[in-house]
Amino acid sequence: MSKPKKKTDRLIFRMQNNSVLMWCVSMFHALLMMFGLMYYMSLVYVMPDEILLIETLSMVKNALLGVEDKPSKDRFLFVNCSWEKGLTAKRDTNDFVIGNVDITNRKSITKFVNQLNQNPDNHEYLLVDVRFYDKSEDDSLMQAAFAQSKNTIVSYHKGADGKPHYPVVDVPIGLSDLQVQELNHEETFVLKYHIIQSDSLKSTPLLMAENMYGEKIEKGFLFNKFRGNYMLDSYILDYLIRPYDIFVSNEYMYMQMHELINMPPFLIEDYTKDRIIVLGDFEDHDIHKTIYGFLPGPLILTNAFITLEKGYNKITLGFFIFIFICFTYISHKALTFQDLVTKFMQKFFNSDHFLMELLQDSLFYLVFFGIMSVISYFFFNIHLTVLILSFYMYGVEQGLLFYKGYIEEKSKGKSKITEKVTEEHPHD
Repeated sequence: MSKPKKKTDRLIFRMQNNSVLMWCVSMFHALLMMFGLMYYMSLVYVMPDEILLIETLSMVKNALLGVEDKPSKDRFLFVNCSWEKGLTAKRDTNDFVIGNVDITNRKSITKFVNQLNQNPDNHEYLLVDVRFYDKSEDDSLMQAAFAQSKNTIVSYHKGADGKPHYPVVDVPIGLSDLQVQELNHEETFVLKYHIIQSDSLKSTPLLMAENMYGEKIEKGFLFNKFRGNYMLDSYILDYLIRPYDIFVSNEYMYMQMHELINMPPFLIEDYTKDRIIVLGDFEDHDIHKTIYGFLPGPLILTNAFITLEKGYNKITLGFFIFIFICFTYISHKALTFQDLVTKFMQKFFNSDHFLMELLQDSLFYLVFFGIMSVISYFFFNIHLTVLILSFYMYGVEQGLLFYKGYIEEKSKGKSKITEKVTEEHPHD
């Protein structure tokens, strides 16, 4: 039984010495890693270290270097309805009134939508990010206003059971859920956005883009296709419009709902002309932590739409070639311990030098995948969440090194036994 195992051990060592074979094995392993990466990127969870890297890269590229293609200043009109409140009856599960609850004033929204309906082609699109979950005596008038509107979408969300929770009024709807990651028991974080959720529910930004460009997303086996490009369904948002642009520099038009609806009709028409109007809670409850600090939900949806419109979540052949080359190289290093960098370093440093030890340490893989993330973001506009792979690759390398050392020690032990037997029985 021991001989086959010995042949297997020798086969492993012979494979490591066969350069062509190991490069083939490394390429196959790279393909497996690519499938694993695509799956990991589709998850909401991201390692804390990866969040820090993503925050740093985004701020360096966008805030410091200014390498960002911001939308036109005249493209959007942001309307805050946080303080446009009204009261309605609060009912329990048996439909008994148990008190009152504050809601966004339906009369104000009705008045604004009716004003837009006077010239329905004046604005480009209207996103109403308001939850219409509590019934009001003004619902019928608001529903009639929405029935006559064009290029309009209203948010809905999923309930605690994961099922859609639709508005109490019949309006054109889109799913506006934000996937949040728990940092601790009290804090959540918005990093990734899914354009299709629960396998079939289209998100609000996707529906807006479909309606505006007259195209539907094409579902594929691995990737969906939209506007001629293959897309990542789950992608890390790159916020081209941030709170600073609205509240501090006033780069984009921002108004209070009460202020807007009390303007003369001709001014409302002027302010909304050819704009995407985003109406929602910008200052009160709908605030979420992101890589740029706290952002209102309507602004997150806006940036998700911009990212989709600009194709920042599209994947290209160049992106895949880049990933494949990087994964092939790092696989070859872990499987053979004879990568090009190690060979180069061996010419100048002894095996016990700290730089040589660093090459066999997990820090090397962290640096490698960190550089890989930087290149991906600056050249392909895609944040990679690959730091977790550093622990995997380090584990593969150390496992093979341990196994190789074990076999060598085992072979040395057998050699000593053979020598001892030979010494005791020299004529046998």
